[in-house]
Amino acid sequence: MRTLISMSYVYSVNAACIEGDADDFRFINNLPDDPAQEKDILTFLAGAEVYIMGRTQYERSAKNFQGKTSTDHPFAPIYAATDKVVFSRTLTSANWERTTINQGDLVPEVEKLKCEGNGYMIVTGRSGITRTLLQHDLIDEFRMSVFPMLLGQGSRMFDFNDVGKSKELELISCEPGTNGVVVLHYRRHR
Repeated sequence: MRTLISMSYVYSVNAACIEGDADDFRFINNLPDDPAQEKDILTFLAGAEVYIMGRTQYERSAKNFQGKTSTDHPFAPIYAATDKVVFSRTLTSANWERTTINQGDLVPEVEKLKCEGNGYMIVTGRSGITRTLLQHDLIDEFRMSVFPMLLGQGSRMFDFNDVGKSKELELISCEPGTNGVVVLHYRRHR
């Protein structure tokens, strides 16, 4: 059975997330590169069998990565080579290679996708899809990059309503980067 991993960026130590194009987000551009951490992230992304996303995430990702090379962005060829399933009732076509639109009910369709392989799938961000999957306890692991900053604005990564009943997590790894970014990897304790 496939593992479903939620991958997200927590842009501050106080677990706040930046909304839109906040000026605070620009600090990331000033962080020094960490080649070892970048290599680990690229390896993780390349290992996914499927990316799950909603229409908004698909449109944003396609705009940023479709038709681009590794020179443009190191993630671009990985996304191009990986199957993408977009859950949307309004999207009628998707021209990014290896993309399928699924207009079915999210929960049973993701349960079916989990049964169709032995690797892992990735759902990104704090979208409605991620929140629904969290509510139905379908996310098996959480991989979060925490940036070295305290934010004075923003929103929670997940609201209490998204989590529902408390869910115990088991730490798989904690990888601090030389640039202060810490990648936390947790498994849902069942």
